[in-house]
Amino acid sequence: MPDAGVTTPATSLPAATMPPAVAAPVAPASNDNSALAKDGHPMAGWHSGLFYLRDYNDNFRLYVQGRAQIDTYTYFGPGVSDTSLKPTMFLRRIRPELSGEILKDWKFMLAGDFGATSNDNTSGTNETFAAAAGSAPTATSGSYAGAQTSHVAAAATDVFLIYHADQLLNIQAGQFDAPFTMENRTSDKYLEFMERPLAVRVVGIPTNKEIGGMLWGETGDKFWFYSAGVFDGDGQNKLSPDARADFMARTFIHPLAGGSDEVLKNLQIGASLRYGKRDRNYTFYDVSNMTTQGNYTFWKSTYKSGDGVDTTLHVIPDGNQLGVAGELRVPIDMFDLQSEFVYINNQTREGLDGLEKTTRRSGEIKGTSYYVELGFWPLGNRDINGLPGYENPPHVDFAKADAPEPKQALQLVLRWEQLNLKYESASRHGVADPSNIDGSIKLNTLGLSANYWATKHIRLTTNYIMNMFPDSEPSSSSTANGPKWSSSQRAQAPGNTLGKGINDSARDSAHALYELLFRVAVAF
Repeated sequence: MPDAGVTTPATSLPAATMPPAVAAPVAPASNDNSALAKDGHPMAGWHSGLFYLRDYNDNFRLYVQGRAQIDTYTYFGPGVSDTSLKPTMFLRRIRPELSGEILKDWKFMLAGDFGATSNDNTSGTNETFAAAAGSAPTATSGSYAGAQTSHVAAAATDVFLIYHADQLLNIQAGQFDAPFTMENRTSDKYLEFMERPLAVRVVGIPTNKEIGGMLWGETGDKFWFYSAGVFDGDGQNKLSPDARADFMARTFIHPLAGGSDEVLKNLQIGASLRYGKRDRNYTFYDVSNMTTQGNYTFWKSTYKSGDGVDTTLHVIPDGNQLGVAGELRVPIDMFDLQSEFVYINNQTREGLDGLEKTTRRSGEIKGTSYYVELGFWPLGNRDINGLPGYENPPHVDFAKADAPEPKQALQLVLRWEQLNLKYESASRHGVADPSNIDGSIKLNTLGLSANYWATKHIRLTTNYIMNMFPDSEPSSSSTANGPKWSSSQRAQAPGNTLGKGINDSARDSAHALYELLFRVAVAF
């Protein structure tokens, strides 16, 4: 054995006798494909219906999303052709969205809208409505229907941050769809109709989105879901004027979640609550107008004073604001039955135009609204985009394989709605204006909707809406002793808002508005 540190000379052998060269051991193949993350899945691409981008260790994810909705509105009914309600096409929503995940447990969303923010009757009186329709104005006072206009502006929509502590505990803060009613917590990408029902959009939560914080979660077996939070209560992109907050909560159960029936396991029963207060010393914005699906305003929260003061009066939120709602969804085979009921009691006051701090009288708007709808899925995948009432943040799960073929579906829906409210301007204090808008606000609506999903991202929608205003009448008599609106019905059909002499037959007897609406939509 050679000594340590002593080099032993190599033995030289003839080339012919040299042993064959032995290849060095091959190292295990390494993942040198920069397009793959540590888990072996792509770092960017398309999966689970989402465009995504992530880092190598999957600590940061971005999801590129968005929606575009192109709408067409047409109107029919007694006297409608003499009004400013004309067929129109417009961009309802153009909304780029960026969402993502940070360190698995933090989730966020940033979105803004560039579509039409309203398509409302805003000019304020019968006279301007008649003039907009190409007719001479009249001296009629006390009305609130105006010419149809639209407004386009950029505005933040969903901007929020979520911390996922557990499936049963998520903490969310920012601006998002308020947790009141099932339809309000269903994205407008996936609504059965182009707009939410009267009970939700007009009565329950006209603001749709609120700024605040919320806790939410669901049990692992999907039996129980809850959400509860504190919000400004003043609506989208509004600062709180009075430092007061609204409490809102929604909960529901799937009582058959543990059963073997794959459809009935989604049977859903739930309830919602909304309560808050408005300080009259600081709250000066108007109560929301009431509109149809096609955005015709049938009740407006401003009107011309008739008590000797030539000015406009505004109906303003004041005091307690209460809403209670219930929800039910029963999916059976190719059908689903869905219904929601809403009760509100919202206190109000009236202030003069330009002097909103002055209170002329104080009262309330209260009443109920509900809808019942039957859906039918004759083609493709029912609930193609998930269950209504959920708005969980996007997430790519690589453990779930994508479907080999794009999903398609055809959904047909029949909906019946009723709205029955009452406005009492001086029920709490003061004396009512002699030509005010006190009284019942009633509307019955029958709607048909057809939704064709070419894929889960491309949707073609047709809505036919029959709006019925029982016992509606013009704001002033067309002839001596002719019909004139009263407290028994303050909602008006378009024909009732015409000026005298334009179409008095429709003016006196119109009780309906028919809307045919179309939408082409893309959403990711």
